[in-house]
Amino acid sequence: MAGRAVFFYGSLRDPELLSVVLGRPQARISLASARLPDHALRQVAGENFPCVVPAPGASAPGEVARDLTEAEVARVLFFEDDAEYELRPLTVLAGPETDPAPVEALVCFPKGPTTPAGPWRFEDWPAADRDLLIECAHEIMALYEDGADWSDLTLWPGLKARAAARARAGRAPSAPFPGVDFGRDAVRTEKLARPYASFFGVEEHHVSFPTSDGGRSPVVRRAVWASGDAATVLPYDPRADRVLLATQWRAGPHARGDARPWPWEVIAGRLDATEAPEEAARREAQEEAGIEIGRIEQAGAYYTSPGTLAEFVTSFVGEADLTSAGGAGGLEEEAEDVISAVLDFDAAMAAVDRGAVNSSPALVSLMWLARHRDRLRAQWG
Repeated sequence: MAGRAVFFYGSLRDPELLSVVLGRPQARISLASARLPDHALRQVAGENFPCVVPAPGASAPGEVARDLTEAEVARVLFFEDDAEYELRPLTVLAGPETDPAPVEALVCFPKGPTTPAGPWRFEDWPAADRDLLIECAHEIMALYEDGADWSDLTLWPGLKARAAARARAGRAPSAPFPGVDFGRDAVRTEKLARPYASFFGVEEHHVSFPTSDGGRSPVVRRAVWASGDAATVLPYDPRADRVLLATQWRAGPHARGDARPWPWEVIAGRLDATEAPEEAARREAQEEAGIEIGRIEQAGAYYTSPGTLAEFVTSFVGEADLTSAGGAGGLEEEAEDVISAVLDFDAAMAAVDRGAVNSSPALVSLMWLARHRDRLRAQWG
């Protein structure tokens, strides 16, 4: 029985990405150059992917695969988001422009209205966007195989944040612990399960790893809470020698049974997929406390609880005018109710000493400031 033909005009023209989506090795994927007559390729407004729009006399470039199984077509449709997109049968022209052959192929279209912007070219697709989407595709297709759907509207932003975190981790330099030179490639993954995936996710890693005696561990199962990366900032006014701390209701302390689940914190937030930590810190300071950060220094970059959390936090101390700071803030659409207060530096450190400051980024940032305060007052004051 002949396979189905599908015309790809966007990111799925990339062989590595298409291989992940189809679940088929690249060597077994055959693509032919093709064009969709009377259509043009346009970027979707506000997005980094294209759509095809009617354009008499024009032709949208792409590639056609002619031998896909029904199961592979279903995988393509899920990847494209079957709640928002559909595959329509159209005639494309495959092969050289001088002697094209008509091919009946499925073409992806949005189900509802979309706003096209300027032209989009596959050749101009940024490498960073490509790498991120390939990382996303691994989790998307694993979820498809587990029977997931797109009904949870927070799944895509959460999935993209997790993929971006994995990509950052792969690029980041790391220092070996004294006497230990094992790398990630020494860990053998027997199975990776995702029993829960939404804005956050739970992953079960079944792995073995090298041991200090030269042997290997048995296969162990370790559950991890995957949340993407985060950034924090401690606003510091060097002229007044004051800091801004914040609190809001937090699910973690509440779930633990804390009698007062409003911990002492610094300004904090998740990184958007393409956002640098410093950008996130500055954005969160504006959103949560309504303040602008001036000069800024990194106070640390660390795992908050490496035994159970994939969360990696980059903490900053930032220059700020705290003359009129403090009060309520946060984004209404995220149900945030952030309460901030300005404290003298000595009062903040006294709170550390008596155990009141009970979040790791706040402790890291205040202790870093204690070490560098004299220098910052001289430079920033």
